Amino acid sequence: MLSVFDINIVSLRNADTGDRYWRVRMKINEQEWIRRIRFTGFVLLVAHPDLPHSAEDIVRLYRAKDTVEKDFQTIKDVVKLRPMYHHTDAKVRAHVTLCMLALLLERTIERRLKRSQTPRTAPACFEELRTCHLNLISSDCAIEPTYAATEPSQEQTAVLKSLRMLNLIDPEGMSEHLILRRKL
Repeated sequence: MLSVFDINIVSLRNADTGDRYWRVRMKINEQEWIRRIRFTGFVLLVAHPDLPHSAEDIVRLYRAKDTVEKDFQTIKDVVKLRPMYHHTDAKVRAHVTLCMLALLLERTIERRLKRSQTPRTAPACFEELRTCHLNLISSDCAIEPTYAATEPSQEQTAVLKSLRMLNLIDPEGMSEHLILRRKL
């Protein structure tokens, strides 16, 4: 970017205190800026000439790699899974499975938001629904344990409506799908 700007740096001294300071002036070089801006948005992929792939295949592979990198970024940031240190293969597989399920959930929510033309993102929905919980109500008495969902706010209801998930706040709809876990 140094060639895009004409930069002038001058050392000056404060007349009152005698302290030295720097004055920097930058002026854009319009011709160089126009020359460089022509390439904004272009990516140059360089491959070995002996590769058996066509140019279209190489671009497709590059974009697939980019998608995978964005997926891992989503798993790390959006879903907010903490780093977990596992020492057995089964736990590592379980952790990876949970990460992939979280990514699937995020993608499903994004797709539903896009279809409903809602100007929200999946992370914004996660944040809005953060206080929604499914509670198990039980006691030592002879009362049969049951599940109950927290009462959603109007904004949370709007989010669930845009995701086509209003059945999550319908007590009768939920009771059809929930199976009470029994202690072993």
